[in-house]
Amino acid sequence: MRLFDEIERTETRPRNEREPTFDYWNISAREPIEVLREIVQEWFDSYPADAQKDLCARFRSPIDAQHQAAFWELYLHELFSGMGYRLEVHPTVVGTPNHPDYLVYSGKEPTFYLEATVAGLPSQEGAGAEARLAEVLDLVNKLEDPNFVLELQHSGLPGSPPPCRELLPRLEAWLNTLEPGEIEKTWKDNDFDNLPRFEWSHDGLTLSFAPIPRSSGMSTARTLAITMGEGHMITPDEDMRHAIGRKAKKYGELSLPLVVAVNYLGDHCDAVDINNALFGSETIKVFGRRDGSYDWHPGHRQPNGVWFGRKGPRNLNLSGILIANALNPYSAGTTTPQLFHNPYLDKMISLPFYPLPQSVPDKASQTMQTMNGKEAKEFLRLPSTWPPTPD
Repeated sequence: MRLFDEIERTETRPRNEREPTFDYWNISAREPIEVLREIVQEWFDSYPADAQKDLCARFRSPIDAQHQAAFWELYLHELFSGMGYRLEVHPTVVGTPNHPDYLVYSGKEPTFYLEATVAGLPSQEGAGAEARLAEVLDLVNKLEDPNFVLELQHSGLPGSPPPCRELLPRLEAWLNTLEPGEIEKTWKDNDFDNLPRFEWSHDGLTLSFAPIPRSSGMSTARTLAITMGEGHMITPDEDMRHAIGRKAKKYGELSLPLVVAVNYLGDHCDAVDINNALFGSETIKVFGRRDGSYDWHPGHRQPNGVWFGRKGPRNLNLSGILIANALNPYSAGTTTPQLFHNPYLDKMISLPFYPLPQSVPDKASQTMQTMNGKEAKEFLRLPSTWPPTPD
């Protein structure tokens, strides 16, 4: 079964903002995308044949959330198979009609259930607002000016469809008022604060454009050479907590340990966010001094973690959580997921030959200690030069 269509490809443009990820991968003739298709198809060819139809349908979905979830499942199958495990897809579990994504075998012995999920994607309302912003960006990228590309700073998200057709002629008219020689001199002097800007707003969205001379070396296939902005509040700990919590409650008591694998796809996630998600949000105590200044020090954690709630340890059926940050085919060669063991269990899940980094509880110090491991790319069938240099 083929994940991608067998067609002649001539499209060499960059991906449009609103274009579904799979649709672009399927039609692009750019060399990095051709290699990407070969890699992902090779992984898919090793996926159990009786489960390929379902995964293929979700992988080809025009809804990016479904496509990304399907890729994550495929990646996990490739990774654990490369590490020497055998995976049974959608095993039957006694007492529930639900099927975990995988039952993982070490040799001939079933070892643990593995459930995949993604987090950090926008809500349905947020996705609509981001789609409206993407429509604006796609329109601006169609603008062609012989002298300039653009830097864009944007804030907020539009609450209603922007009047995009009004923006482009106004932006073009503004560019025609600029003197290329003056803009080029401003750039060469690094006097970026004095670059002229074009401002445009609509229903919560604010755009601010600045010219970049094509002679600066930043000329690209896109009109928007630099895009910076904020669209929504970033809450990686909450997003992961909700995604993991849903999976932890899905199967009840299992005869084998359960590991939830979460790929956080939002804009930012670090160790603080992960600890807040697993153990509860960290608080800060602030004290006023007599001289009017303030002092602070860390407070307690709120009882809202995946593993610790108002009544103490919870989700004790969840033995471990495997976390990756923004993992996709390009970052698969540079990103390695980390396994976090549940510190509130009397006995850790036994994975004596697991080679990747782990965070394990140290009972003596009552802390989590990191055990270094190998990089995930050692167990994936990737080219030695992956990821590719952008063409």
